[in-house]
Amino acid sequence: MEYRSQTARQRELGLRIADGALAAALFWLGVALRFGDLQAENPSYFDHYLRLAQWLGIFWLLLGWVGQPYRMSVGVELRLMLLRFLRQTGLLLALTALLVVSLKTYVYSRVFLVGFFSAYLALGALLRVAVVHLGRQRFRRGIGLVAVQGLGQSPMWSFIARELADRPDYGYRWLGAVDRLEDLDAQCSELWLSPDRVLAELDAAETRGLRLRVVPDLAALPASRTQWTSLGNVLLLDWRLEPLASGWAPGIKRVLDVLGSALALVVLAPLMAFIALWVSLGSRGPILFSQPRYGYRGEKFTIWKFRSMDGQADPDLQAVPGDARVLHPWLRRSHLDELPQLWNVLRGDMSLVGPRPHMASDTQRYADAVRGYGIRHWVRPGITGLAQARGLHGFADQAAMTERVKADVYYVEHWSVALDLKIMLATLLRARGWV
Repeated sequence: MEYRSQTARQRELGLRIADGALAAALFWLGVALRFGDLQAENPSYFDHYLRLAQWLGIFWLLLGWVGQPYRMSVGVELRLMLLRFLRQTGLLLALTALLVVSLKTYVYSRVFLVGFFSAYLALGALLRVAVVHLGRQRFRRGIGLVAVQGLGQSPMWSFIARELADRPDYGYRWLGAVDRLEDLDAQCSELWLSPDRVLAELDAAETRGLRLRVVPDLAALPASRTQWTSLGNVLLLDWRLEPLASGWAPGIKRVLDVLGSALALVVLAPLMAFIALWVSLGSRGPILFSQPRYGYRGEKFTIWKFRSMDGQADPDLQAVPGDARVLHPWLRRSHLDELPQLWNVLRGDMSLVGPRPHMASDTQRYADAVRGYGIRHWVRPGITGLAQARGLHGFADQAAMTERVKADVYYVEHWSVALDLKIMLATLLRARGWV
């Protein structure tokens, strides 16, 4: 369950009411601007729009309950709120279109519907920007913060103190930790307990009307994001979030990979033919270079490239800047040698975006040296990835390799279609600051 404060629930309710009022106001304002005083001039036509308003209200309430677009988590991200709102509005539009078609009537003005949904989308997004911005400003000024205090001995208290000091937008004010319930600050409204003190202090704390939260010691957890889930009556802690592990996400990513790679192979076919001719005329040896790599779930596959090195060169020896074995340096610098990997994407060995697959000779060495290396294999390897978009590619020592793996793990935990698009654009435009 996502962790929210009491004030977060109040802000969610306020946003829900404001959003509903905005939708209603825009609907009837649109009717007035489009038709004038419709109720007086054409009551029967007005009834059609009254019924449409009622159906829109039902759809809006349903989507607001099912999709939870008003949920404001601790440290709410504006991007996520806007994505939820976009999804909510898209579903609302789809349901409205389905309703209009099912009624088999043409009484509803297309101009009105387009104007209403466009205005709602624009002003609803501005409303959310304003709510998030004002909430953050309020908390930074110390207004509306929930006063919390720790009870017991825990190495987490110092971590929590730093986190809440750095992120006042969480909405909490840390009062420190004490060893006895009697020493609590009078302003304390939430008590955070170390696990060993829960049973001993539960009754006394709730007698005082304090809200209790248990803080397990997860300071040593090597993951940037965790999530509690339940298996019946058993509570489980997922150490890392995997957006691509369930739901529609794997299918969506695969469809985009197939469509993107197929389109790219057709569009880039003349360029690939030119590169093949260049390699063939410029050096002896095969046009394509193949090599085994480790991919999804650590399984081996054959990766394809245009050959840019001497055909007799050791394929397991990583090329370095100025390497004499490289016969077509422009091909490597431009990364055009990797275009045949579009075929790997189409086959399902790779993805357009994902952690770059390393040579088999490097995989075990890096796995032994860099913590969390195997997490890269939870997703398909990519033609480009977050590390490459940030400029972390080419020959690397262990320190540089660690940064690469951190970027790859971040990608695994934070995947989204938007992130894939940003990585592809950043790679093509060499805009490292974008991601």
